[in-house]
Amino acid sequence: MMQLIGISSKEINLYWEHCKDFIELGNDQSQEELTLQDIKESCINAEMQLWVVVNERNEVTAAVTTQIIEYPNKKVCRIVTLGGVGLDKWLHLLDEIEEWARYMRCQAVEMFCRKGFLKKLQEKDYKQIYVVLGKKIKTKN
Repeated sequence: MMQLIGISSKEINLYWEHCKDFIELGNDQSQEELTLQDIKESCINAEMQLWVVVNERNEVTAAVTTQIIEYPNKKVCRIVTLGGVGLDKWLHLLDEIEEWARYMRCQAVEMFCRKGFLKKLQEKDYKQIYVVLGKKIKTKN
C-alpha cells in the first residue's frame, strides 16, 4: 500500500537523498526557473513543501513539491514538481495534498506539467486552464 508523507522542513536533509532524483524528474522539463538546490533550500526554509510517496517496504517511490501562492484574488497550492515510478499506483494520493491545501485555505490547485500528465490528471478533475509556452533567448556574443 502506498502512503503519502508530508516532510517537515526540519527533516528535509534526512529524506533528500532518497527523493532528489524524483524531484529532478519533475523539474527536468522546466525552463530552469529553479535548480534542485533552490527547491531544497525552499523546502528547508518552509517556503515550499516536500511530500514523499513510500511503498509497503517504506521505500521512497515518488516525490512531490508544493508551494502556496497568494495571488491578489485567490490563494492556490501549486504543485511545483511531481515525479516518481508507478504513477498509477499513487496518483490518487494527490487527494491528500488537495485536503491539505483546503486546510491551508487555498481555493485551487495548479501545476505546470508535461502534456502527458493531462489525461491522467483529467481523470482527477484537473482541467487545462491555459498553455504555457517557453523559448530560451540566446545571448549575442
